[in-house]
Amino acid sequence: MTTLTVLPSGHTHEVAAGTTLLQALMAAGEPVNHKCDGQAKCGSCHLFVQEGRKTLSKIQKLENDMLDTLVGIGSKSRLACQTVLGTEPVTVELLSFV
Repeated sequence: MTTLTVLPSGHTHEVAAGTTLLQALMAAGEPVNHKCDGQAKCGSCHLFVQEGRKTLSKIQKLENDMLDTLVGIGSKSRLACQTVLGTEPVTVELLSFV
């Protein structure tokens, strides 16, 4: 288990390490977009990782290619559907809501 803090709400959740951010956010009841069901085809689950980036899985080619097509990408950008949680606490900022 690890701690996931979600901004801008500030809610904190205990979530399972080894799951994707999208799975963890959905299980916690957070309003996160996910139009392509976690296949990295739409970019709707784009978010910013504010803290804990080093504990997350590395960006793979599929995620990187999709991020390259989106507007508003920064060094903290990740796709929730492709990002696997590690064991350290993470803080994410949701950019769009369901």
